[in-house]
Amino acid sequence: MGTTDIVQAMVSPIEKLIETVSGAIGKIYEPRHVRKMAEAKAYELKIIADAVRNNKDLPVVYNTNGFSIDTSRDEEIAKRASHRLVFQECIKQQNIEAVVDRAYEELSGEESVSSDPVSQDWMFRFFNSIEDVSNEKIQEIWAHILAGEIRLPNTYNYRTLECLRHITQQEVDVFRRVLSLTLQSSGAYFIVADNELLNKYNVYFSDVLKLEECGLMNAQNLSLTLATTVEQKSYIFNSKYIGLIKGEKQDVSKIELSVFTFTGSGIQLMNAIQTECPEQYLFDYLQIIADRNKDFSITVHKINSINEDGSINYNNDICFMTDKK
Repeated sequence: MGTTDIVQAMVSPIEKLIETVSGAIGKIYEPRHVRKMAEAKAYELKIIADAVRNNKDLPVVYNTNGFSIDTSRDEEIAKRASHRLVFQECIKQQNIEAVVDRAYEELSGEESVSSDPVSQDWMFRFFNSIEDVSNEKIQEIWAHILAGEIRLPNTYNYRTLECLRHITQQEVDVFRRVLSLTLQSSGAYFIVADNELLNKYNVYFSDVLKLEECGLMNAQNLSLTLATTVEQKSYIFNSKYIGLIKGEKQDVSKIELSVFTFTGSGIQLMNAIQTECPEQYLFDYLQIIADRNKDFSITVHKINSINEDGSINYNNDICFMTDKK
């Protein structure tokens, strides 16, 4: 691919966001900071008018105080139903725009994203999912997902949208705590299936069971095998540190790890939920591995960067070495 092709493959993230959102909601999207008060009022009246027009049997009255519905000749139930409809649609629109505005702010500092279009079906499902979400913290997660899909379409699948749609704030808090203990090795994302160590860092098996109900984790213990020799190393790492495990024999030596893994939706949501990993956690786990397995040397190094292809650049200086008993 030449330089010209690369340039053509990237577009402005803000322009792509506005175009994508407008294509899904049927109007030109304008970010909050450029909508003037008069425009906002006109926008509100339009929502009310559109909702009223859908109830053609109800007489509409407009005066200096705005739109109203003359229900003097109608039953009281029709009046309450109409008010409920207008109120609910206004709230849904506010929720949608709150998420889009947050995504706009997230993308505003970026220069370019993939030019691949976001599926219109995906956008329809996305808006159907967020229209009933008023919780600001969960709106922030949805905004990260929209921004991520604008950057690179197909980052989040329908199953992930459906999982998040049914998650409560309490469950998000549990997920965030569990995510702080996430480790990676051999392409797997997991937390250790060691109750004593998990409890030390305020994570419990009941949390794993709850996240399994949400479709984010597997509560069944799985075995992860690491194979090493004198020349072949295995790796366990989080966002800050990488543990290098090396066998001390020429023959292949194996370590069996008992772990709880994340589902595909759980892995996708990791990128949308911010968390901090406890610095000592990986050190503690590697020491447990060293205590249970002989003929291995384990060192820990600071990660400098993790590349898009998954390769890791780390500092050669040893910041932790397991004790041999």
